[in-house]
Amino acid sequence: MEYIVDVFTHKTKGGNKAGVILSKEEILISECQKIATRLNLSETVFVKKIDSSIFNLNFFTPKCEIEFCGHASLAAFYMLKKLKMIGEGKYIARLKFRDLSVIVEKNKIFLEQDDIVLSGVIDKNSIVESLGLKNDELDKTIDIVIAYSGLRDILIPVRDRTILNNLKINFKKIEEISKINDTIGYHVYCIENDEIYCRNFAPLYGIEEEAATGSSNGALFGYLYMNSIIKKVEPIAYQGENYGHISKIFGKIKKEGDNKIKIYIGSEF
Repeated sequence: MEYIVDVFTHKTKGGNKAGVILSKEEILISECQKIATRLNLSETVFVKKIDSSIFNLNFFTPKCEIEFCGHASLAAFYMLKKLKMIGEGKYIARLKFRDLSVIVEKNKIFLEQDDIVLSGVIDKNSIVESLGLKNDELDKTIDIVIAYSGLRDILIPVRDRTILNNLKINFKKIEEISKINDTIGYHVYCIENDEIYCRNFAPLYGIEEEAATGSSNGALFGYLYMNSIIKKVEPIAYQGENYGHISKIFGKIKKEGDNKIKIYIGSEF
């Protein structure tokens, strides 16, 4: 069964489409890639039921297989709920190397993110140049970092939404820098009036720009909260304003012990 789902919509507009393939049998990797290429969406997820609460997920871009995709995972569980294969409650998304919890609510679905891991970048000047930025257009109060909560993204803070929406993007350069830093791509963002606005670029994986992303915003929520840049435990990110239809990504931050947090990203449906 093949479906296309809009995830992270805002007032029924915006969002990011994901392909969802439900199958009772294993599908060959080569066949998965053909389907993902044909659908030509940023990601397509292949779903196989293990038991009543565990579902195996595999993800493909039009170009290659990837380890994880947040919005496609949410799309998968939305379709399972819509088809009455699951109801409200807690479930497990089984990925290649780990299991993640899924919380299905009446009107929202939330997906657990991996623990946040932060590291530095190799050459900040090249990153700035690849976006056509001037140094004074960066938000100098926040560092450029690589953050992981399922996939590695370079988080790049700019001063305001005007700068964010008018980037002069060199996709070839972003692809090169992403490869050097072993990242999926860039997550560029700003904070205005305590709200987060962002854009995401992953040309290395055949995705120039995504209208809405899950794992990159999970990493961003975690990084900003851990560094006391935001205080909300239910942050929201707005992505793709430059498209004309903004997308809305929900977060949940749960404290686990003195120095550990767990991040969830979610969408209304």
